[in-house]
Amino acid sequence: HERIMDAHLAPYYGQGWHQRGVIVVLHDITEIRRLEKMRSDFVANVSHELKTPVTSVRGFSETLMSGEVTDEETTKQFLKIIHDESQRLDRLIRDLLNLSKIERQKMPLNLETLNMTALVHEVSVTLQGAVEEKRTRLVLPDPSKDVYLQGDEDRLRQIILNLVGNGINYTAEGGTVTVSLKENVEKVRLIIKDDGIGIPEESLPRIFERFYRVDRARSRHSGGTGLGLAIVKHLIESHHGEIEVESREGEGTTFTVTLPKKQEDK
Repeated sequence: HERIMDAHLAPYYGQGWHQRGVIVVLHDITEIRRLEKMRSDFVANVSHELKTPVTSVRGFSETLMSGEVTDEETTKQFLKIIHDESQRLDRLIRDLLNLSKIERQKMPLNLETLNMTALVHEVSVTLQGAVEEKRTRLVLPDPSKDVYLQGDEDRLRQIILNLVGNGINYTAEGGTVTVSLKENVEKVRLIIKDDGIGIPEESLPRIFERFYRVDRARSRHSGGTGLGLAIVKHLIESHHGEIEVESREGEGTTFTVTLPKKQEDK
């Protein structure tokens, strides 16, 4: 592992001001430099992500305002692009604000006892449009088997929505996404498995980083902001839980979320 050291050297003297040697003080600034780089990368990424939709909105709106577009079909096409890009901007800004609040722990948990089975089925209704469009087979937990835990409904809903949505987006037409729940005395495991494009091994350690994309073109086309998994990780950690990922390129991906059944002050 790379280490970055800040070295300070000064002579020291004996009697008669004869130089006896050198005092060396080393400060390990690896973590400081790493954080500085993360901040620099974050600013660069935000600027880049904002620039793309802003350029599109500006370009197409200027074309419409110039009066050069006369046919109604082209006008509607340009307006749709402006609408889609403005929605993408809205998603990006909302995700940035949510991530900032979560990281600063400004969003306290609204705890209640929840039936995870029912919650998964409720979220699946929201995703029905994407399921039908991709002709995906979405396999859900047995609705008759209740699995209870203590948590914040909105945050858990966001976790499920993001992970299952990702499974649908990155699975080829006609593929399968399976959502299952397992429990023991203390914990509940939410498992989302797909048979999609998978994630390259070298990318696995980085997928929870802000704005990291395995396939930039594919992620943008799917409407992603590059912040979804970073938000998911923080939401899970706010519940004192863990998330793990297993994937093979071309074979599919499995996300496993482990959550405690009871939330205690830690």
